[in-house]
Amino acid sequence: TFADARDTVEAYWLLMNKCKYGDVYNIGGKTTMTIKEMLNRLIQLSEVNDIKIVVEQKRLRPSDVTLQIPCIDKFTKITGWEPKISFDTTLIDMINYWREKI
Repeated sequence: TFADARDTVEAYWLLMNKCKYGDVYNIGGKTTMTIKEMLNRLIQLSEVNDIKIVVEQKRLRPSDVTLQIPCIDKFTKITGWEPKISFDTTLIDMINYWREKI
């Protein structure tokens, strides 16, 4: 799953201030997709038509990670936290950040 870092920082603050020390809590986003799907969405939002994707085989993992979706129910019940920033907003903000830097 993907979560915006701004949402995650808020969750960590709540974790430190509202949760019981020593207990285990899951924090995570609600958007689930593969890295390839995320890359395609990022390219779509970039408004650039001639992006070439090159896969470096030596950087690929020998096996893929299974689908893992964290159950955030316990954390949400105690803190009321849920991710607020949409995944598209995260990607657009990231694109705009780099546009300003370059």
